Amino acid sequence: MAFPRETEEQIRRLVLDIGQEHIRRILEAVRELTNMVSEFADQNPKEMDSRIARIKTLKDEAAEQKRVLIIQLAESGMLLLNREDFLHLAMQMGEIVDYCEGAAYRVNYMTKHKVDVSEDVRQGILSLSKNVLRTVTNLRETVLSLSYNRQRALDMAQNVEVAEYAVDELYRELEFKIFESKLETRTILLLWSLAGLLEDMSDKAEDAIDSIRILALGG
Repeated sequence: MAFPRETEEQIRRLVLDIGQEHIRRILEAVRELTNMVSEFADQNPKEMDSRIARIKTLKDEAAEQKRVLIIQLAESGMLLLNREDFLHLAMQMGEIVDYCEGAAYRVNYMTKHKVDVSEDVRQGILSLSKNVLRTVTNLRETVLSLSYNRQRALDMAQNVEVAEYAVDELYRELEFKIFESKLETRTILLLWSLAGLLEDMSDKAEDAIDSIRILALGG
């Protein structure tokens, strides 16, 4: 049985709209995290509590959007042939905000306990965080492009890869700074864990690009 093309396109647009709301909340959470890291780097934690609360709220909202998306995909049945790819994309993006919350807790802990971290390392964490934000921003722009120009989505995907590569370079540099520092072992492990979560966020953004390419090419 053949389904009307208009019906599939309508479902696709609806799913993309939900996905855009999903990534919007994820990006807002990553932006809040970057602001937290900035306050940590400047040793001026004015809004740390409100920012981590905001990240928790955004994570819950992103989870709700993912739930709505999954329900929509389930109800679409065979009307949406590439629904598995939409599901993979939602799962990959959802992991970004999970890592974001974990990173936020570590920044908050170090701030609350006044963990002694060198200026060099603090600025390295900030630089890494800003580049993760750039990666996720590029991911959101790529997702938005799926709605109106699939070729542009393919082109935009390269921006995510470029930003992710920059994150990898910064992470490797920061990793050596952390281990060569004369900080306490527990502080070194905490910083390494934070840096690792930031890199994981960028890696998941790059993973999502593969799903986006499939969706863009799948028609």
